[in-house]
Amino acid sequence: MKEHVYAGIDVGGTFVKIGLVTKDGEVLSKTQIPSQIDQPAKNMLKRAAQTIHDLLKAQKNCKLKGVGIGTAGAVNVDEGILYEAPNMPDWKNEPFGEILSDLLGVPVVLDNDANVAAWGEYAYGAGRGSKYMLMVTLGTGVGGGLVLDGKPFRGAIDAGGEFGHVKLDFNGWVCACGCKGCVEAYVGTRGILRQVREGLKKYPDSLLSKVNPENIMPVDVSMAANEGDALAIEVLRQTGEYLGYSLANVVNLLNIQRVVVGGGVAKAGDWILKPAFDAMKADSMRVPGEIVDLLPAELGNSAGLVGAAWLSAFRSGDL
Repeated sequence: MKEHVYAGIDVGGTFVKIGLVTKDGEVLSKTQIPSQIDQPAKNMLKRAAQTIHDLLKAQKNCKLKGVGIGTAGAVNVDEGILYEAPNMPDWKNEPFGEILSDLLGVPVVLDNDANVAAWGEYAYGAGRGSKYMLMVTLGTGVGGGLVLDGKPFRGAIDAGGEFGHVKLDFNGWVCACGCKGCVEAYVGTRGILRQVREGLKKYPDSLLSKVNPENIMPVDVSMAANEGDALAIEVLRQTGEYLGYSLANVVNLLNIQRVVVGGGVAKAGDWILKPAFDAMKADSMRVPGEIVDLLPAELGNSAGLVGAAWLSAFRSGDL
C-alpha cells in the first residue's frame, strides 16, 4: 500500500522550494526551482507541478494526497487566490489553487508564507506542545503567524497576524507600509541599519565603520557583536527590546503560551532573543507573562514547505 504524502510549496521572489512531506512532518525529498517572476504565474505553477511529479517518481511508493502553498502577499485562502505580492508585482489575482489542482488532480490550499512557516513550527518545530503560539519572522520585513486553540488563525478576511505592523510609537519611524512606528520599522533590516548609522556618530571606531554603509547587513552586525563590538551589541540589544515590548502587547491581548522567532535577523541569537525575552516578560501583565516562553525557530529554510504540507494534511482531515 502506498504511503500518503503531501507536497509543500514555498514561493519566494527568487526561488520556489518544493518538498514531499509525510503527515508526521518527515521531509522525504525537497528541491527548488527558479521563480522566474517575469513570466506568467501559470508557468511557475506548471514547473512546480512537474517537479512534484518528478519527486513522486523518485520516491516510488508514495501517493500524493494534497498540496499546500505558501506565498508572500495577500491571499484568499478559501478560493486559493493570490491577490498581490510586493516581491512579485506582475502576479495579481492569480488562482494558484485552481491551476495547481487541475494540474495535479488533488486538493490545493494556499496561504500566506508567514502563516505556513508558523504552522510548520507549531506542528513539527519549536512550537510543539503549545496550543497558543505566535511565530515572528525577522528579515527585511517582519511577518507573523498565529495558532489559537490549536488552530490556524487568519482573521475575518485572511489578513490577520500582521505582527510587523503592531505600533511601537505612533510618531515613530516611517515603515515601508507608509505608516509610522510599526514594529517592522524598528526590528526589520531597515530599522537595524538605521540604528547602526545613527550609532556610528557615538562609536566612530566601531568595526562597522569599516563596512560601506550602503552594504551593511544584519549579518555584519551579528559578526561584529561576536567580536565584542560595543555598537553592534548595543544595536542588537535595542532591537531585541523593541521586539520584546511589542510582543508584550500580544501576550496581554491573547494570552499566548509561546513565541517562536525565526528569519535571517534572528540568527543573531541571544544578542537579540535574550533582551527580547526579558522585555516581553517585564512589560507583560503578571498572569499571562508567567507562562509565556520565547524560543528560536527550529526548521530553518524548510519551515515554509513543511508548514504548507501540514496545512494540506490538516485541511484533508488526516491529522
